[in-house]
Amino acid sequence: MDYKEMLKPDLVFLNVDEKDRKGLYKNIASKLLKLGYVKESYEEALNKREDEFPTGVVSEHISIALPHANPENINKPFVCVVTTKTPIEILQMGYNTKENADTFFFLGIQHSNDQLTLLQKFMALIQNKDFVDDFQSISDESEMYQYIQNEFIK
Repeated sequence: MDYKEMLKPDLVFLNVDEKDRKGLYKNIASKLLKLGYVKESYEEALNKREDEFPTGVVSEHISIALPHANPENINKPFVCVVTTKTPIEILQMGYNTKENADTFFFLGIQHSNDQLTLLQKFMALIQNKDFVDDFQSISDESEMYQYIQNEFIK
């Protein structure tokens, strides 16, 4: 799988105004459904998975979440880049402790081995202070798309 192919210009949503996880997931699920990336079942599957296996990740530089649903809810693979106006409370992966994140990478994964590879890719990026500083300074969606594309092929 070429992860660069999973990133598309129409999958970057910056400064989304939602107050909580369910509102954000509903908003993004609706956009992904309209664009044909996911099935009707996606939003419910996304929340169910998040309740069972939280996807929040904290590094020294940034708190993010990597929400995803099981492959049967996905029509075609994608990485959707989302930032929110205000931080949203989510639970941390593996610890179930609360964290506030304003950066979400929604992953549309069709093969489970892709999940681990993508997770490792994002873990490496969020440990990199230069990446985080650059990422957080970008407010234009097309500029963000270009930046993430470039980082993914390194």
